[in-house]
Amino acid sequence: MGDSSDGEDNHRRVIGGSAREPRKVPERIPLWKLEEMLGEHTPSPTAWREAAAPTPRPKKLRRVAKAVSIVTGIVVLLAGLYFVGPFVPGLNGLGGLTGIANPGGAAAGAAALQVRDHPPAGIGENPGPLGQPAPLTVTSKSYAFLQKREDGSPVTYDPCRAIHYVTRPDNSLAVGPELIQEAIAAISHATGLTFVNDGDTTEAPSVDHRSYQKDRYGDRWAPVLIAWETHAEQPKFTNPAQGETVTGLGGSEAVNFGNTGFTYVSGQVELNGPALQRMSAELGTEQVRAVIEHELGHVVGLDHVNDPSQIMNPSEIPGVVTFGAGDLTGLSLLGQGKCQPTL
Repeated sequence: MGDSSDGEDNHRRVIGGSAREPRKVPERIPLWKLEEMLGEHTPSPTAWREAAAPTPRPKKLRRVAKAVSIVTGIVVLLAGLYFVGPFVPGLNGLGGLTGIANPGGAAAGAAALQVRDHPPAGIGENPGPLGQPAPLTVTSKSYAFLQKREDGSPVTYDPCRAIHYVTRPDNSLAVGPELIQEAIAAISHATGLTFVNDGDTTEAPSVDHRSYQKDRYGDRWAPVLIAWETHAEQPKFTNPAQGETVTGLGGSEAVNFGNTGFTYVSGQVELNGPALQRMSAELGTEQVRAVIEHELGHVVGLDHVNDPSQIMNPSEIPGVVTFGAGDLTGLSLLGQGKCQPTL
């Protein structure tokens, strides 16, 4: 996992369809990226399709660590159910569009799904990218992608529409809003992606976080949720047996309509409020900002690398508080996705 060639090639077959046909239920790849204390192995493409539990792998223990992450997989069932990659390692949860009445058979069920499952195409889409990645003065192979498409390119957000985000401020550090703003600015500068702050929300993070929540956010893809939490709300933030603390979780969901290719549409970041408060006191707010940047790196598509000079290294390294050359190289590539007006 030390360079771009090591990224897992997790993709799914593109299904047929065109812009003139009724919109199909999307294929989905939830990537709620779990930073698990003991470390987990990223599943193979087969594991994604079978929603298999990940196998553990050893990691270096650190007193305060973001730790090694896992991704659990999904099987897309066009009848209306899909597996959501859970936060709890070794346990696969079934989420999504369950319990839909289907009195009219398969066609009626598909119609109900189309109403509930995604917004109209092209909301917020522009004719070209809203920005460009920052020029690279030095490049490095110390980066990895969470997923790739069939053509070998990484799964990305659509650069031709803004990525909206909201913050649940409960349990936040006093400087939390400022640190989030700085981390978003760093990600935006490196990728060229445009981010829009939609303000505060009361939405709580969840394994079943939905990328389309019309009642809460309107008829569009839901904004990325950034939430500060405690151990009471997210038990995976602590591992008493190891005496360590997980400081954050982050990831995004990719969807595919017909020939669009998988594209990220919404994400989620969970931040360990008490642990980051302690980190701020002991190591400074820059170290906390680095944690937020690490999780946002997962949101836009970066995976972990075994290079301690990069923010995307899985463990907290005191003093590593800015993106390294590998981080920036990967982020630059993630900002060069394709416009998706039919998504």
